[in-house]
Amino acid sequence: MRESEHLSPVEVIRDLRDWYASPAGEHLYKELQGSLSGVLPGLFGYYAVQVGALSKEIDLLQSSRIGRKIYMTEEPCQGTVSASPLALPFQHDSLDLMVLLHTLDFSPDPHQVLREAHRVLISEGHLVVIAFNPISMMGLGKLALLRSRRVPWSGHFYTARRLRDWFSLLDLVIMETRYIGMRPPVRNQRVQQRLGFLGRASHYGLARLGIVQIFVVKKRVLTLTPRAQPWRAPKPVLPVNIAEPSAREANHARAGRYLH
Repeated sequence: MRESEHLSPVEVIRDLRDWYASPAGEHLYKELQGSLSGVLPGLFGYYAVQVGALSKEIDLLQSSRIGRKIYMTEEPCQGTVSASPLALPFQHDSLDLMVLLHTLDFSPDPHQVLREAHRVLISEGHLVVIAFNPISMMGLGKLALLRSRRVPWSGHFYTARRLRDWFSLLDLVIMETRYIGMRPPVRNQRVQQRLGFLGRASHYGLARLGIVQIFVVKKRVLTLTPRAQPWRAPKPVLPVNIAEPSAREANHARAGRYLH
Protein backbone atom coordinates (compact mmCIF):
# COMPACT_ATOMS: atom_id res chain seq x y z
CA MET A 1 0.00 0.00 0.00
CA ARG A 2 1.36 3.43 -0.92
CA GLU A 3 2.08 5.90 1.85
CA SER A 4 -0.36 8.44 0.39
CA GLU A 5 -3.18 5.92 0.85
CA HIS A 6 -2.82 6.33 4.63
CA LEU A 7 -3.97 9.93 4.24
CA SER A 8 -7.59 10.88 3.61
CA PRO A 9 -8.38 12.97 0.51
CA VAL A 10 -9.10 15.98 2.73
CA GLU A 11 -5.73 15.61 4.48
CA VAL A 12 -3.96 15.47 1.12
CA ILE A 13 -5.76 18.61 -0.05
CA ARG A 14 -4.88 20.54 3.09
CA ASP A 15 -1.23 19.45 3.06
CA LEU A 16 -0.84 20.19 -0.64
CA ARG A 17 -2.42 23.61 -0.09
CA ASP A 18 0.10 24.30 2.68
CA TRP A 19 2.96 23.23 0.43
CA TYR A 20 1.81 25.62 -2.31
CA ALA A 21 1.80 28.38 0.30
CA SER A 22 5.52 27.76 0.98
CA PRO A 23 8.26 29.67 -0.92
CA ALA A 24 8.84 26.66 -3.18
CA GLY A 25 5.14 26.30 -3.89
CA GLU A 26 4.67 30.00 -4.57
CA HIS A 27 7.44 30.03 -7.15
CA LEU A 28 6.05 26.90 -8.77
CA TYR A 29 2.52 28.33 -8.92
CA LYS A 30 3.74 31.47 -10.69
CA GLU A 31 5.46 29.34 -13.30
CA LEU A 32 2.38 27.14 -13.59
CA GLN A 33 0.12 30.12 -14.23
CA GLY A 34 2.55 31.51 -16.77
CA SER A 35 2.67 28.21 -18.64
CA LEU A 36 -1.11 27.73 -18.62
CA SER A 37 -1.63 31.27 -19.91
CA GLY A 38 0.08 30.08 -23.09
CA VAL A 39 -2.28 27.11 -23.42
CA LEU A 40 -5.77 27.75 -22.04
CA PRO A 41 -6.77 30.87 -24.04
CA GLY A 42 -6.71 28.75 -27.19
CA LEU A 43 -9.12 26.12 -25.81
CA PHE A 44 -12.75 27.08 -26.31
CA GLY A 45 -16.15 25.79 -25.23
CA TYR A 46 -18.95 26.27 -22.73
CA TYR A 47 -17.79 24.50 -19.56
CA ALA A 48 -14.38 24.24 -17.87
CA VAL A 49 -13.70 22.31 -14.65
CA GLN A 50 -10.72 22.46 -12.31
CA VAL A 51 -10.42 19.26 -10.30
CA GLY A 52 -8.36 20.07 -7.23
CA ALA A 53 -9.50 23.48 -5.98
CA LEU A 54 -6.92 23.85 -3.22
CA SER A 55 -7.65 27.47 -2.26
CA LYS A 56 -8.85 30.77 -3.67
CA GLU A 57 -5.25 31.59 -4.54
CA ILE A 58 -4.85 28.49 -6.74
CA ASP A 59 -7.07 29.34 -9.69
CA LEU A 60 -5.77 27.52 -12.76
CA LEU A 61 -8.66 28.63 -14.98
CA GLN A 62 -7.90 32.34 -14.77
CA SER A 63 -6.54 32.58 -18.29
CA SER A 64 -9.29 30.45 -19.85
CA ARG A 65 -11.81 32.26 -22.05
CA ILE A 66 -14.51 29.72 -21.29
CA GLY A 67 -17.36 31.50 -19.53
CA ARG A 68 -18.66 28.82 -17.19
CA LYS A 69 -15.99 27.69 -14.77
CA ILE A 70 -16.60 25.01 -12.14
CA TYR A 71 -14.24 24.20 -9.27
CA MET A 72 -14.34 20.75 -7.71
CA THR A 73 -12.74 19.41 -4.55
CA GLU A 74 -13.18 16.52 -2.15
CA GLU A 75 -13.18 18.92 0.80
CA PRO A 76 -16.75 20.24 1.33
CA CYS A 77 -16.90 23.97 0.75
CA GLN A 78 -19.66 26.39 -0.22
CA GLY A 79 -19.49 27.49 -3.84
CA THR A 80 -17.56 24.45 -5.10
CA VAL A 81 -18.69 21.04 -6.28
CA SER A 82 -17.70 18.50 -3.65
CA ALA A 83 -17.11 15.08 -5.19
CA SER A 84 -14.54 12.38 -5.82
CA PRO A 85 -12.60 12.36 -9.11
CA LEU A 86 -13.24 8.60 -9.14
CA ALA A 87 -16.95 9.31 -9.76
CA LEU A 88 -17.36 12.71 -11.37
CA PRO A 89 -20.83 14.24 -10.88
CA PHE A 90 -21.07 15.45 -14.48
CA GLN A 91 -23.10 14.24 -17.43
CA HIS A 92 -21.56 12.18 -20.24
CA ASP A 93 -19.99 14.25 -23.03
CA SER A 94 -20.72 17.57 -21.33
CA LEU A 95 -17.41 19.30 -20.56
CA ASP A 96 -15.10 21.13 -22.95
CA LEU A 97 -12.07 21.45 -20.67
CA MET A 98 -10.88 19.72 -17.52
CA VAL A 99 -7.75 20.51 -15.52
CA LEU A 100 -6.44 17.88 -13.10
CA LEU A 101 -4.17 19.41 -10.45
CA HIS A 102 -2.01 16.57 -9.00
CA THR A 103 -5.10 14.36 -9.04
CA LEU A 104 -3.24 11.39 -10.50
CA ASP A 105 -0.34 11.85 -8.06
CA PHE A 106 -2.52 11.14 -5.02
CA SER A 107 -5.37 9.01 -6.33
CA PRO A 108 -5.66 5.35 -5.24
CA ASP A 109 -6.90 4.56 -8.77
CA PRO A 110 -5.46 6.96 -11.38
CA HIS A 111 -6.79 4.78 -14.23
CA GLN A 112 -10.35 5.35 -13.02
CA VAL A 113 -9.72 9.10 -12.79
CA LEU A 114 -8.74 9.16 -16.46
CA ARG A 115 -11.69 6.98 -17.44
CA GLU A 116 -14.05 9.38 -15.71
CA ALA A 117 -12.40 12.39 -17.37
CA HIS A 118 -12.80 10.67 -20.75
CA ARG A 119 -16.46 9.96 -20.01
CA VAL A 120 -17.46 13.55 -19.23
CA LEU A 121 -15.41 15.29 -21.95
CA ILE A 122 -17.05 16.01 -25.28
CA SER A 123 -15.46 14.70 -28.46
CA GLU A 124 -12.49 17.00 -29.21
CA GLY A 125 -12.61 18.22 -25.59
CA HIS A 126 -9.31 18.89 -23.80
CA LEU A 127 -7.77 17.50 -20.63
CA VAL A 128 -4.84 19.22 -18.92
CA VAL A 129 -2.94 16.95 -16.54
CA ILE A 130 -0.57 18.57 -14.02
CA ALA A 131 1.64 16.06 -12.22
CA PHE A 132 4.94 15.90 -10.37
CA ASN A 133 7.87 14.67 -12.45
CA PRO A 134 9.80 11.75 -10.92
CA ILE A 135 12.84 12.58 -13.07
CA SER A 136 13.53 15.86 -11.30
CA MET A 137 14.73 17.33 -8.02
CA MET A 138 11.25 16.59 -6.70
CA GLY A 139 11.78 12.94 -7.60
CA LEU A 140 15.16 12.92 -5.89
CA GLY A 141 13.55 14.37 -2.79
CA LYS A 142 10.95 11.62 -2.83
CA LEU A 143 13.67 8.97 -2.97
CA ALA A 144 15.42 10.57 0.00
CA LEU A 145 12.14 10.59 1.93
CA LEU A 146 10.92 7.21 0.70
CA ARG A 147 8.70 6.41 3.67
CA SER A 148 7.56 9.92 4.39
CA ARG A 149 3.83 10.49 4.82
CA ARG A 150 4.26 14.19 4.19
CA VAL A 151 2.70 15.72 1.09
CA PRO A 152 3.90 16.03 -1.63
CA TRP A 153 6.52 13.33 -0.93
CA SER A 154 3.84 10.75 -0.13
CA GLY A 155 2.41 10.89 -3.66
CA HIS A 156 3.15 8.56 -6.52
CA PHE A 157 5.00 10.36 -9.30
CA TYR A 158 4.41 8.75 -12.70
CA THR A 159 6.87 8.97 -15.57
CA ALA A 160 5.88 10.69 -18.79
CA ARG A 161 6.14 7.38 -20.58
CA ARG A 162 3.62 5.69 -18.31
CA LEU A 163 1.18 8.60 -18.59
CA ARG A 164 1.47 8.51 -22.38
CA ASP A 165 0.58 4.81 -22.31
CA TRP A 166 -2.51 5.52 -20.21
CA PHE A 167 -3.60 8.32 -22.54
CA SER A 168 -3.16 6.09 -25.56
CA LEU A 169 -5.40 3.37 -24.10
CA LEU A 170 -8.25 5.89 -23.89
CA ASP A 171 -7.61 7.48 -27.30
CA LEU A 172 -6.48 10.67 -25.63
CA VAL A 173 -4.07 12.32 -28.03
CA ILE A 174 -1.23 14.40 -26.57
CA MET A 175 -1.22 17.86 -28.14
CA GLU A 176 1.56 19.38 -26.04
CA THR A 177 3.88 18.56 -23.15
CA ARG A 178 5.53 21.15 -20.92
CA TYR A 179 7.92 21.01 -17.98
CA ILE A 180 8.30 23.74 -15.37
CA GLY A 181 10.02 24.30 -12.02
CA MET A 182 13.79 24.01 -12.10
CA ARG A 183 14.37 25.20 -8.53
CA PRO A 184 14.68 22.57 -5.78
CA PRO A 185 11.49 22.11 -3.74
CA VAL A 186 12.83 23.55 -0.47
CA ARG A 187 10.75 25.71 1.82
CA ASN A 188 13.48 28.14 2.89
CA GLN A 189 13.01 31.52 1.21
CA ARG A 190 16.73 32.41 1.32
CA VAL A 191 17.70 29.16 -0.35
CA GLN A 192 15.05 29.76 -3.02
CA GLN A 193 16.49 33.19 -3.76
CA ARG A 194 20.08 31.95 -3.90
CA LEU A 195 19.13 29.16 -6.29
CA GLY A 196 17.09 31.41 -8.53
CA PHE A 197 19.69 31.03 -11.28
CA LEU A 198 18.53 27.43 -11.75
CA GLY A 199 15.39 28.82 -13.34
CA ARG A 200 17.47 29.44 -16.45
CA ALA A 201 18.47 25.78 -16.72
CA SER A 202 15.59 25.11 -19.11
CA HIS A 203 17.35 27.30 -21.67
CA TYR A 204 20.23 24.82 -21.73
CA GLY A 205 18.26 21.71 -22.73
CA LEU A 206 17.32 20.66 -19.20
CA ALA A 207 13.61 21.48 -19.34
CA ARG A 208 12.61 17.80 -18.94
CA LEU A 209 14.04 17.93 -15.42
CA GLY A 210 11.35 20.36 -14.26
CA ILE A 211 9.56 19.26 -11.10
CA VAL A 212 6.13 19.51 -12.74
CA GLN A 213 5.02 18.06 -16.07
CA ILE A 214 1.99 19.41 -17.93
CA PHE A 215 0.17 17.36 -20.56
CA VAL A 216 -2.44 18.88 -22.86
CA VAL A 217 -4.44 16.05 -24.41
CA LYS A 218 -7.51 15.88 -26.64
CA LYS A 219 -10.31 13.33 -26.60
CA ARG A 220 -10.71 11.76 -30.01
CA VAL A 221 -13.80 9.73 -30.85
CA LEU A 222 -13.85 7.89 -34.18
CA THR A 223 -17.15 7.94 -36.08
CA LEU A 224 -18.22 5.88 -39.09
CA THR A 225 -19.35 8.96 -40.99
CA PRO A 226 -17.07 11.98 -40.51
CA ARG A 227 -19.03 15.19 -40.35
CA ALA A 228 -18.60 18.75 -39.17
CA GLN A 229 -19.40 19.44 -35.53
CA PRO A 230 -22.86 21.09 -35.38
CA TRP A 231 -23.49 24.09 -33.22
CA ARG A 232 -24.59 22.95 -29.78
CA ALA A 233 -26.33 24.95 -27.10
CA PRO A 234 -24.89 24.63 -23.61
CA LYS A 235 -26.66 21.97 -21.57
CA PRO A 236 -26.67 21.26 -17.85
CA VAL A 237 -23.55 19.37 -16.87
CA LEU A 238 -24.50 18.45 -13.33
CA PRO A 239 -27.21 16.03 -12.20
CA VAL A 240 -30.44 17.61 -11.04
CA ASN A 241 -29.63 16.95 -7.38
CA ILE A 242 -26.47 19.06 -7.48
CA ALA A 243 -26.63 22.83 -7.84
CA GLU A 244 -24.52 24.12 -10.72
CA PRO A 245 -22.45 27.27 -10.03
CA SER A 246 -23.98 30.16 -11.93
CA ALA A 247 -22.12 32.31 -14.44
CA ARG A 248 -22.42 35.19 -11.99
CA GLU A 249 -20.67 33.14 -9.30
CA ALA A 250 -17.95 32.21 -11.73
CA ASN A 251 -17.21 35.83 -12.53
CA HIS A 252 -17.96 37.50 -9.22
CA ALA A 253 -17.20 35.84 -5.89
CA ARG A 254 -13.94 33.90 -5.98
CA ALA A 255 -13.69 33.84 -2.24
CA GLY A 256 -16.97 31.95 -2.04
CA ARG A 257 -16.14 29.29 -4.56
CA TYR A 258 -12.84 28.14 -3.15
CA LEU A 259 -11.63 26.42 -0.04
CA HIS A 260 -10.79 28.53 2.96
